[in-house]
Amino acid sequence: MRLENRVVAVSGAAGTIGRAVCFLLAEHGARIAVTDVSEDGLSALLKDLAGAGLTAWGRPADATRLEAFTAFTADAAAELGPVDGLVSVAGTFRIADFAESSPADWTAMISSNLLTAMVACRAVLPGMLARRAGSIVTFASTAGEYGSIRPAAAYAAAKGGVIAFTKSLAREVSPLGVRVNAISPGPINTPALQAASPGQRAEADARTLFGRIGEPRDIADGVLYLLSAESAFVTGTVLQVNGGSLL
Repeated sequence: MRLENRVVAVSGAAGTIGRAVCFLLAEHGARIAVTDVSEDGLSALLKDLAGAGLTAWGRPADATRLEAFTAFTADAAAELGPVDGLVSVAGTFRIADFAESSPADWTAMISSNLLTAMVACRAVLPGMLARRAGSIVTFASTAGEYGSIRPAAAYAAAKGGVIAFTKSLAREVSPLGVRVNAISPGPINTPALQAASPGQRAEADARTLFGRIGEPRDIADGVLYLLSAESAFVTGTVLQVNGGSLL
């Protein structure tokens, strides 16, 4: 019960990794406030959590809109108590050759991956700073660290922005008591990777030192560490959970 009675907000909660994060945090005693733009996905998540005997509160919210996400966190605080932690999972991935991409494509990728992190942080920080306590986990990617293996320059640029944002925000707010870290997944068993060709899947398996891709639970474990007291002296870092694929 490493997060007992702590209130944690999770965006992008209905996705494959978001679900794994929610289940693990709830299993460790967190009171989780979950949101996603998919109402059906969010309803299914809440039903599945309840079926597992885990408690969660949630409602849909657009993490690209500050007013909407601020209202969500205010409602979460009213239901559960002040928000102690934030996990900004919300994001999308799209393969697109750069030569065929448009400014609109780039705007969409930056909005769904970088703007969502900014909005979520902006919504929760006033309360955290007032209490001089809190932990934020953003979602980066190996693509943002080293470039995308597949044609996805816009996605890689957005995730690179998440890394720079995370480190800059940590410099700004950690002296005031709020930790800010990013987790950087490598090849993980998600629909985006499942949609890859057999050759690309085999390449992903071969890149790790374990000969397999990671599972969503591997990422959730990293998030749990970054939210918990065990990482009390960790801020401004990018936690690589990639099976050694970048060594």
